[in-house]
Formats: sequence, C-alpha cells, structure tokens
Amino acid sequence: MKRSTFNFIVDLAAFVDLLGMVFTGIIMKYVLPPGTGGRGLGRGAGGGRHIKDLWSMTRHEWGDIHYYLALLFIVLMTAHILLHWTWIKNYVKSLFRSTRKA
Repeated sequence: MKRSTFNFIVDLAAFVDLLGMVFTGIIMKYVLPPGTGGRGLGRGAGGGRHIKDLWSMTRHEWGDIHYYLALLFIVLMTAHILLHWTWIKNYVKSLFRSTRKA
C-alpha cells in the first residue's frame, strides 16, 4: 500500500472517529445529562421528558463508547504524526535557520 493511501485511510478514520466522539458527547451532555435523574431533553430545572437511556444504552454505556473512541483517536493521531514526522522535523529546523547572510 502506498504511503499516501495509508495516510488518507488514517486521516479518514480519525475524522470519522472524531465525529463519533462529538455525537456521543452531545448525547451525554444534552440528551442524558448527569444529575437529572433521567430527565434529559428539557428546559429548566427538572423539566423534560423522563429518559434514562437512549437506544437501550444508559449514560454510562454511552460514556464507555466515548472513552474508547477517544483512545482510538489518540492512536490515530499518533499514527498521523509518525506519518508526517519528516515534515515536522524539517519545518522545526526551518524555524531555527538563519535566513540572513553574514
């Protein structure tokens, strides 16, 4: 497999994974918020429908998915950095090179 193809796959997987983290984060923040006694999707204190789970999963189960997506994202970002390591080294070196001639 070409390096550019592998890089594309890693970047695409990282993007899809990030979308999954956003999705699960929104569910945990707004649909199944903590401390509501299962009262999400509402306005104001104590408002909203009585909801303790979404798609047969509790807030903690959504949190587990969110956690594992975050771990996968760390792995994918590490791979992304390793794939671009030569570029990173050259860029940092160029920051410290003197552009003035003596």
